[in-house]
Amino acid sequence: MGWVRRTEFAGIVLLGATWVCPSVAASAGCFHFGYELENLDADGAVSFGRINNLSPRVNFVKRDVFQKGCPNDSVACKDRAYLVPGDEVVISGGSGDFVCASYVSPKGVVRDGWLPRASISPVQEPPVRQPEGWTGQWRSGPEQTIVIEAGAGHGRLKIKGDASWGASDPERMKRGAVNIGSLDGEAVAESGRLSFGMGENGTLPYDKADEYDCRVQMRRMGSYLLVKDNNMCGGHNVTFTGIYRRR
Repeated sequence: MGWVRRTEFAGIVLLGATWVCPSVAASAGCFHFGYELENLDADGAVSFGRINNLSPRVNFVKRDVFQKGCPNDSVACKDRAYLVPGDEVVISGGSGDFVCASYVSPKGVVRDGWLPRASISPVQEPPVRQPEGWTGQWRSGPEQTIVIEAGAGHGRLKIKGDASWGASDPERMKRGAVNIGSLDGEAVAESGRLSFGMGENGTLPYDKADEYDCRVQMRRMGSYLLVKDNNMCGGHNVTFTGIYRRR
């Protein structure tokens, strides 16, 4: 891809920490975040870590679809994109000595792929402060934006979002072949998580929304906002599922 990430953070290693790979670790694939994730709130669905200081840079490792037999430690599997000590990653699976990780740059550029398991130290994050830990404008890639503001009442948050599919393609823009979606809800955040549904008459509790309503789960993890929807929040191929970083 030619995309690289550089930063000035110092490396962080948690001595005595235990690495626990997410429950989807049996998967041999490494796809975009949320591709195989069924429930963001499930125990062990995802975990959080930082690149440690065992190496000054850690290159992503190619997927098997791009290089037969990857991931492994060979030069042929080494990707150009890399992270450095202190960079935060979300882990959503694993295979042997490698974990499937996602990173989002300060500009909202998302990178998913294999990373060496030994290069990442697990991190236990402190509780998310209310509402400061949630509020702001969050971005994931060029077509997903979510704005969160404090709502009325303790822990309540107002969530608005816009997503599209095809807006970054000039040819689709010319043809008007861009699909869009939106979020507009209010929910209570507890323990760094929230969820809600969107029905014809406004916000619904997540478990009260039916399969054709827009249903959204959100989770704060480090500097990231993790989002999983049910693909019913917009037009064809539109989704808010992804990892966001605050602008």
